Amino acid sequence: MPAENAAIKNQTHPAEWTTKCIERMTKQLKRLGISYDWSREVTTCKEDYYRWTQRVFLLMYERGLAYRKKAAVNWCPKCQTVLANEQVKDDKCWRCDSVVIEKDLEQWFFKITEYADRLLQDIEKLKGWPEPVKIMQRNWIGKSQGCEIKFQIKNDQNKNKELLIYTTRPDTLFGVTYMVLAPEHPMVNELVIGTKYEQEVKAFVENAKHETQTEREESKTKKRYFYRSVRGQPGYRQ
Repeated sequence: MPAENAAIKNQTHPAEWTTKCIERMTKQLKRLGISYDWSREVTTCKEDYYRWTQRVFLLMYERGLAYRKKAAVNWCPKCQTVLANEQVKDDKCWRCDSVVIEKDLEQWFFKITEYADRLLQDIEKLKGWPEPVKIMQRNWIGKSQGCEIKFQIKNDQNKNKELLIYTTRPDTLFGVTYMVLAPEHPMVNELVIGTKYEQEVKAFVENAKHETQTEREESKTKKRYFYRSVRGQPGYRQ
């Protein structure tokens, strides 16, 4: 946590460091003449506040709306902490300038998809909202109608493996000529493990972690690594 790293740097306890920071920032805001209602101030690291966030989380968990799974995060190897997208500046940590990497971590998620229909319906109740903003909200909710298809990988090494894909156009599947896996897909490592290409592919995947989302979405020649099955044996080319 940032407060813990700051406390370590200043050789003090995180609680003491955080309290002093709050006191200092409060004095600064008051000197600026900020007219907050200070009787309504809350400190999120104190139990009288976070006990309610814990309560809300438990209610979500008890109703099956909170679950755990692995997902990629922005990770600073020096600070040893997760960073929000806004805390990554030019692929570097905003605090220590270390190069940020992508890392898979077990995390908690809320199942907002349970409310997709209600959220979409209520967008129409937002009177006065610009239509482009409504479209952004619909895209963020991201509900779509489609189906999941399993493709079996046929070769001696991975004969029992299946690739699960989702499509909104199953009628076009007869035109499929190749499949694309993201570098982070867990099956990428499974396909090359134990082969002479394993280290080369791992290096390719590691390099991809340092690309920003913007770089990935740019309309340019894509970096790729080909996998194909030849007479039941895997073959590769770059």
